[in-house]
Amino acid sequence: MSKFSSSDLAKQLLITILATVISILLTFGVSHLINKKHEAEERRQVSMMVIHDIDQTINTIREILKTEESGWENARYVLDHKENIRSISKDTLISFINYLIPNLLNPDLRFDRSNESIFNSSQDSWSTLDDMTFIKNVQKCYDLRSMLIDQMTDWVYFRKPLTDEETYKIVMASDALFDEGSFYKLCSDKLSDIRTKIYIDYVEMRKYLYNYVLDKCIELNESNKFLMNITDKDLKEFEERNIKNVHNATAKEVTGCWTALSADNYTIDVIFKEDHTFEYTINNPLSGSVFSGKLVQKSFIPGKWEVKKDSLYLIPNKDAIIFDIDQSGITFKEEMADSVKSIIKSLLSEEVKEDIKKQISLNKAVSYATNIDASGKKLELSGKNGSLHFIRKEN
Repeated sequence: MSKFSSSDLAKQLLITILATVISILLTFGVSHLINKKHEAEERRQVSMMVIHDIDQTINTIREILKTEESGWENARYVLDHKENIRSISKDTLISFINYLIPNLLNPDLRFDRSNESIFNSSQDSWSTLDDMTFIKNVQKCYDLRSMLIDQMTDWVYFRKPLTDEETYKIVMASDALFDEGSFYKLCSDKLSDIRTKIYIDYVEMRKYLYNYVLDKCIELNESNKFLMNITDKDLKEFEERNIKNVHNATAKEVTGCWTALSADNYTIDVIFKEDHTFEYTINNPLSGSVFSGKLVQKSFIPGKWEVKKDSLYLIPNKDAIIFDIDQSGITFKEEMADSVKSIIKSLLSEEVKEDIKKQISLNKAVSYATNIDASGKKLELSGKNGSLHFIRKEN
């Protein structure tokens, strides 16, 4: 049997040591590369979240601008025709008064700032020069948004002609919203108020600030899309996967019973049948000063439906609509019976029925973009007047 020389042992030991070192280097090297890849992917996800968030801010500013411009045009029209105020439609006058009221609630015109804190808490993971440019751009957008919110709250050009106290008195301490004569007097008084004229005249000051922030945010956000190599397709996929986790609904997925997620003051139920007919039921509970409980105004709207590509088309049947009043949930004193009958008669009047029908494109196909979640239990229908969200009713 041959024996190893000392040089052979040294070579064997060296090979063993080298193999161990290489193994350690490979292990840590691969681990390091994997961690780097995960960090890069995490940064990209945060990037898309923030870019999407700023895109939403841009959309909100655009909606505010549209509201400002339409409100100004309406107010200008009323001001130009104030001598014949009773010839102006009530809807136009109501819109005019709403244009003057402070803090009128409209969720579509509110900024969501929740993602800003997520971005601020994740900045330590950004390290490259391009990332720092990205951070500065995002921070500038958020600073501009904060500045706009502050100015909309405090800047004199944004202050409405009616104060909170005056609005309270109109709503809670007068009959201006219920008595026709009082309502016309309110409109005339506001048209003669110098604050109204000045507020209308200052529209360009408000639009200037909106457009300034809008242009800067668009410029910075588009720059960030280039910096991070993020396309509109990437953002759409990110939104569907992480924000909505939805896809366009098929006819099979639409079929069934749904109820709208809405405020407590009304309910909407719809049945999409397999024969492609639908039944749409709206229950609108109403309170009154002459009875206790809720009087329910009911509208039943049947029709046909179909899914084409990513859209749901509804065709209401004008001749089959049914209106009814459910008074089983109210009680009233005997001396109020005539008043209750009068209210019910008014709610079932042809004028009210026609008004409801006008809100529906009767015998015409109305299209809705569809989104349905992964569980198949939540459905979104988006049309030109906004979106409705439904949950599937269990049988």
